[in-house]
Amino acid sequence: MKKIPILIDTDPGVDDFFCLAIGCAFQDLFDLKAVTTIGGNNSTDVTTRNALDILKLFHREDVTVSSGADRFLMNEFGEPVAKFHGINGLGNVDIPHTEKEKDPRKAWDRIHDEAIACEGELVVVTVGPETNLALALQKYPDLKHLIKKITVMGGSLTTGNVSEYAEANLWHDAEAAKIVFDSGIPIDMIGLNVTRKAPLKRSIFDGLTDIREDVKDVMERLIDFRNEEAMHDAIAIATLVDDDIMTWRTTHTSVIDGEDVRRGMSLTDDTKEPNSRVAEEIDIERYYDVMRRMISQYTEKPVR
Repeated sequence: MKKIPILIDTDPGVDDFFCLAIGCAFQDLFDLKAVTTIGGNNSTDVTTRNALDILKLFHREDVTVSSGADRFLMNEFGEPVAKFHGINGLGNVDIPHTEKEKDPRKAWDRIHDEAIACEGELVVVTVGPETNLALALQKYPDLKHLIKKITVMGGSLTTGNVSEYAEANLWHDAEAAKIVFDSGIPIDMIGLNVTRKAPLKRSIFDGLTDIREDVKDVMERLIDFRNEEAMHDAIAIATLVDDDIMTWRTTHTSVIDGEDVRRGMSLTDDTKEPNSRVAEEIDIERYYDVMRRMISQYTEKPVR
C-alpha cells in the first residue's frame, strides 16, 4: 500500500505529543515529510524545541522541524497555557534534548515546498491555531491546488471550550481559520463534540508488553497531568489510520472571525456546496485500538 505523505502543523502541547506519537509510529502507513510549529500553547520557540525533542524520543530525527509565526494574524499570543500544558508545554515532564536544530525554512515555505514535492498528494494535519497554513495560502495562491486534504483538530458541532461557541484552536486565530476553511481545500474537521467523548486513561497500556520504558513513562505522566482527559489532537490524526473511527457528515463549514461574540465558531450549512467532512460520532473502541497499536510500535525493537 502506498504511504500517505503527511505534514503535521502543531503547537506541542500535551495532546500534540500523542498526535506526533501516532505520526511517527505508523511508518508503514505514513510518510512523515515534516513537522511545522506554531505558538499558542506556548511561544513558538518553546513549541519548536518541544517538537524537536519529541522526535528524538521517538527515534525520528530523520524528520525535520520548521518553525512558524510568533504571533497570530491579527493578535499577539497570550500567556502560556500552563494549566493544560505545563510551564514547559509538556506537562512539566522533562524529556531528553536533541542537538538537532530546526530547518532554516519558515513553516509556510516548508508547507509549500512539501506540497509541490508530493505532487498534490500531501495531507496536512493541523492541530493548533491555523496561522502557518493561512500564511502559506496567502503567500502561495497555487497552494490550494496542491494539498489533497487538511485534517483539522478544531471547532465543535456543539459547545466550545474557550467560549460558549468556540474551540481554542479556531478561536485563537479565527482569521486564519476562516482563510483555511474558505480555501477550497477538502477539510476533515474533528471537533470537541467527538473528542471530548474519548478520554485517554492509563489502562490503555493494560496487556501491552515490551514497551520502551522511556516512552511509557512520559506517556503515563502526561496522561496523569491531564487527569486522564481526552488527547484531542491524537484523535484527529487517528482518523487517518482508521477512517471508520468517525461517523462523518459531508457539508459546508465556515468560521466566524472578527469581534463577533461567536468568534471562532464553526458553522455548518448543508444547503451550500460542501467543502468538508465533519465528525459527528466517534467509535471509541476503534480509536483506542489505534492508540494501542501506536504504543505497541514503541518496543525495545526498532520501530517499523
